[in-house]
Amino acid sequence: MGHLHVPLLNKITLFEGLPAATLARIAEAAGVQRFSNHGFLFREGEEPDFVYSFLEGGIVLVSGAEGHEAVIEFYGPGESVLLPAAILGMPYLLSARASSDGQALLVPASKLRALMNEDAALAARCARVLSQNWRALITQIKEIKTHGATARLAHFLISQADRSKGPATLVLPGMKKEVAQRLGIKPETFSRTLKKLRAFGVECDGDAIRIASMERLTALVDTLPA
Repeated sequence: MGHLHVPLLNKITLFEGLPAATLARIAEAAGVQRFSNHGFLFREGEEPDFVYSFLEGGIVLVSGAEGHEAVIEFYGPGESVLLPAAILGMPYLLSARASSDGQALLVPASKLRALMNEDAALAARCARVLSQNWRALITQIKEIKTHGATARLAHFLISQADRSKGPATLVLPGMKKEVAQRLGIKPETFSRTLKKLRAFGVECDGDAIRIASMERLTALVDTLPA
């Protein structure tokens, strides 16, 4: 009978589909931790003891003093956060604050580093996830520097939807002011831009967003000037 954490590992992009022997070794070292909305999982400057992968709920990565924080990114189920810090054994450059109640799978950073040195499949998977994160970061920087508020918000909503065609409904991963910070726009600009998108089939009800046609919203992004 396999370790009870193996099915959980297969829910995480970083670990899903790895050889059974690799998953078994990771599962032996892994633990599960629940977290509460608004609580901090770790803070900027701390040494990374674990790799955090999310099973339920989500977090927002922030930097700066409380009350004056800059929002960097959101992470949710299936994702692992700040893998470079764990692999390099260097302090976190950001803090992780829960944006909801949830549950995380924790793998000791030292164990992950040791297994990467021994297991080619795990090392290749980590390299792939790091590459995907790097591309996402470059895309974010590119959008902030070259696109207006409407294009940024529309593209963000597309990235949060679970489909590319037809109607879609999604829940914002954080408070509207946090999403605005993530997009590099002011909260009032965020509200005005969201209203502007009504003409393209985007409706807002609290934190829930309904998109009438993903194709129409995608076509809008393609036509907006940089």
